[in-house]
Amino acid sequence: MQMKSKILALTLGAVLSLGFSTAEVKAAENVDTISAAAAVDDAKAAAIELPYTYTSKEYGYTIKTPKKPNVIAANLLYEGKTGEILIFDNEEYNIKKAWVVIKDAFDGSKVPDYNTMSADESKKYLKDLVASNGYEGAMLVPLANNNKAVYAITAKVLDVDTDGDGKPDATVTASSQNAVVFFRTPDKKCYSMLLIDNPELTDSAIEEFQQGLLTFAD
Repeated sequence: MQMKSKILALTLGAVLSLGFSTAEVKAAENVDTISAAAAVDDAKAAAIELPYTYTSKEYGYTIKTPKKPNVIAANLLYEGKTGEILIFDNEEYNIKKAWVVIKDAFDGSKVPDYNTMSADESKKYLKDLVASNGYEGAMLVPLANNNKAVYAITAKVLDVDTDGDGKPDATVTASSQNAVVFFRTPDKKCYSMLLIDNPELTDSAIEEFQQGLLTFAD
């Protein structure tokens, strides 16, 4: 299964396992469409046990994780970003598996309310988001009742403009891919969460990440 379809399947599986209807998941045109039944079959959507509850002393959020993480400030890897990197596996300075939690990840006054966009508005928004950020695909998914998030996957192959004429003329291959989610909390704080899973995104890491996301509380 292609990565876009696999992530859609896993996301639908996680959503359906929580009792949401498939109608609540709105895929962008550039995301492969698959049936809800196939999504559940591929995802095997049983909830994953996340035994550790992490509470950030610095930012106050709580989230369930696969194990107790080693935590470093997000700005050590992402200049100017506020938040934390929850590291689950590393080899010295090489982070192999982590969740990056970014606070104030986007300007809420400039980003539309994901919950009130029409189907046409959300399709255009996601299409523009993919085109401007180098994502392979993006979709809207429900985190909880009346609260949707943008779920995206970074592209493995990117078209780049090497001569500055505004037109792509070459391609580059990324060393890895990430899953990223942008969402608002009930009190309108703007967060993002990024999954690092090197050297390649795995089903188990995606499933853990999605399950953890659904437990996020601030």
